[in-house]
Amino acid sequence: MPDRPRLTRVLESPLVRLCIVQGPTGAGKTTLARTWALRSEHSARVVWVTVPAGVTDGRMLWRRVIAAAARVGLLTDDAVARARSFVRSGTDPIEASRRLVMLDRPAVLVLDAYERLGEMSGQIDRDLIRLLTMHPMLRVIVATRGETALSAAAFDDGITRVISRSELALTVGEAATLLREQTGIADERVARQIVAATGGFALAVHAAVHAVSEVGHIPHLDSSEWNDVVAERIDSSLGDPELVAFMTDTAVVPFLDVALAGRLSGNPDAESLLATLEREGLGRWTPYASGGRVFQYVETVRDAFRARARRNADRYRRTCVEAAHAMLAGGTALETALETALEMAIEGGDWTLADRVVAHLAAASTENHPNDTLLPVLQRVPAEVLPRHPMLAFGLALALSANPLRWREAAGVFEAVLDAPSYPTYFAPELDDPTRMSVRAMILRLRGDGSASAELSARAVEAVDRIDPAVASRFGEHLAGMLRQLSLSLWQGGRSSEALSVVARAAAACSNPASRNSSTVIAAAMTASGGDTVRARTLLATLDRTAWPFDTRRVASQGMTSLTETWISLDALDFRGAARQLKLTPIVPQSEGWPLVTATGLAVWHGKGFAAAEAERVRAELARGDQPGVGENVATQQLHAALGLAWLAAGDHRSAAEALESQPSDSLYLSYARAMWLLAERRDAAAREWVEVELARSGHTIRSRAELQTAGAIAALRVGDEDRAWVWLGAAALASDHYGARMHVALLPPRDRLALGEFAARRNASVLQRYLKTPGRARAAARPAAVELTEREKVVLAAVDRHGSTRDVAAALFVSPSTVKAQLQSIHRKLGVTSRRAACEVARELGILGPKAPTHAP
Repeated sequence: MPDRPRLTRVLESPLVRLCIVQGPTGAGKTTLARTWALRSEHSARVVWVTVPAGVTDGRMLWRRVIAAAARVGLLTDDAVARARSFVRSGTDPIEASRRLVMLDRPAVLVLDAYERLGEMSGQIDRDLIRLLTMHPMLRVIVATRGETALSAAAFDDGITRVISRSELALTVGEAATLLREQTGIADERVARQIVAATGGFALAVHAAVHAVSEVGHIPHLDSSEWNDVVAERIDSSLGDPELVAFMTDTAVVPFLDVALAGRLSGNPDAESLLATLEREGLGRWTPYASGGRVFQYVETVRDAFRARARRNADRYRRTCVEAAHAMLAGGTALETALETALEMAIEGGDWTLADRVVAHLAAASTENHPNDTLLPVLQRVPAEVLPRHPMLAFGLALALSANPLRWREAAGVFEAVLDAPSYPTYFAPELDDPTRMSVRAMILRLRGDGSASAELSARAVEAVDRIDPAVASRFGEHLAGMLRQLSLSLWQGGRSSEALSVVARAAAACSNPASRNSSTVIAAAMTASGGDTVRARTLLATLDRTAWPFDTRRVASQGMTSLTETWISLDALDFRGAARQLKLTPIVPQSEGWPLVTATGLAVWHGKGFAAAEAERVRAELARGDQPGVGENVATQQLHAALGLAWLAAGDHRSAAEALESQPSDSLYLSYARAMWLLAERRDAAAREWVEVELARSGHTIRSRAELQTAGAIAALRVGDEDRAWVWLGAAALASDHYGARMHVALLPPRDRLALGEFAARRNASVLQRYLKTPGRARAAARPAAVELTEREKVVLAAVDRHGSTRDVAAALFVSPSTVKAQLQSIHRKLGVTSRRAACEVARELGILGPKAPTHAP
């Protein structure tokens, strides 16, 4: 074994009072400890004890410790005799050591094969902790196959360190050293191949290197060859044919409980056999999602015995299918093991069973958008199988659609699902029609066909309503997931009020906290996007954050939460905070989320003053024509509205028109952007008429109506209709007060926002003034295209900013007051304002004027 300094440093460290080297047979734990002990400069102070088999009481072990201590000179002959006498008489061996041993130099006690202590391990654990506490110069190293409570031991003068089986795996560098020392071959590529084939498992690495040494050249590195080596070594180590047969049958699955172990092996003594395997360090019991426990083999061990099971192909397939059936049926520890059930069904070639498992997986999913987790498994299904098994095809298409590189490939598989002549009964006959319609509605939505998806979703909701209440109660979580997807389809089809009603039903039907979270965040996203950020905050406050996995950024539902919080920040005119939140939103390379997240990002960057750059980037991405989720749907319309507004802010009216004209003329989500385009083109009367007509239509959200009313107020003021401006602006201000929608105020062209502000001041309306008030940073963010003032006009404007009155400006510039008035009229026209104060504010936002000069008291 080569030197392994990354591990021997741990064994050598005086800070490590207790070191547990833990791994199965063949992991290299004893070799590591032996190599260190023999090469250590303190080898004369290392007491090595291998725990014998069949230990019945602690005295047997301590007698061996006494003998080993004597061999290295830690005990005199007299002390050895007295120690043996103490042990025979039943004296506490740890207390006896206080009288017999005075450690004035560091010493190390190594206990190998610690798992052989069995039921005695608890007592010896306690003895060792007392021994370490009593002798500060002593350290202990324990090599064991199984778990030990010692790993949690705590000391005041040092630490406990566990070297796990993953750390024991040889690295490429260590394998390269071993290869060079044993064969003379210095080739890191070969070492890399060996580690890849063996997983770095010490026993298998040594076997591979030995094979290279025997044949004198590099053989074909097939992991199955080394799996055989590992299995045979463990087989001979155990010496128990019944246990080996049990392992061969049960290592097929990645985890199992006692019931499944008995079912797969046919052995009624499964519980005690699993206990033996744990004691041997070949696997362990771990907590499971259902609150129970499952047994998991060490991965290298499982690979070795699964390879052995595959030798009997028919039996192996039957075992896989049996495991899949058991997992689908559920159990105390396996009720959420559907992904494993799918893998087992596909491994066993039972496509009908795999089709059923995918249906149950879709029903059990707490996520809102597809992911590609199961793509490697589902890709193993033969293409000719898919047309006969629609849910299996649906699962594959969903996984493909979640991968941005395979979005186009998903379309063909979706077609196979839509063309399926019939669906089997996956749950209950009453659920057949709603299931079929929900699947088709989701496919239409993912293809970007929002209207057709929403229409089919509305019919599916009606079908759900016809289900017998008793059946609906039995399949509550399934129906909740179905309603959640139907709500998303209704939303993207522009039927937002129906969508909110349906997702509220989904949340009410959920008993699983993670599922309820997913329904709630959809409701929050719909609500915030629609302009009711007050309610969105309330919904987010009800989430159970502990119900999500630790790495919540990878959960699509948590991404929807971040998206909702981005909108909340936007309506608070906190563009910096919105940008931070947007970073937490996993852009669902996950397919259909792209237009929605991109539209929100456009608003964020527009608010931060980078409208032109972001608009150019988004235009380029849209031009590629391969962005997922883009189609005839609300998200795409919102994206084009945001793109049009960004181009207007950049002064590019033609690009804004192109972005808007490519979308449906009757979309309420584009009404505001179209009104702002008319205003930018100075078609004020047309803009006012447009707003009048659009506001009369039904289906507006709080946000779309408030935006349109604000644009209408600008148009009305421009044409001199102050009464209409008062009505519209007042309605938008009240909506902002009650619901929070006001992001659009900060994105208004400064000249328009200031014109509205002057109007509110003239009317002395505090509600309007509060609505229009924006932080300085937000005001500066919404710059229009540059305004061209002549150099003389800039001088006049700066003098106005400094002196105020026409007479003072004229005196300062040595011109007549009438000349100043004429130049001011030109400045007002170019800046789109009607007062000197407004002219100075707009010019300051545009960078024409510097900061306001401080005034000094005379």
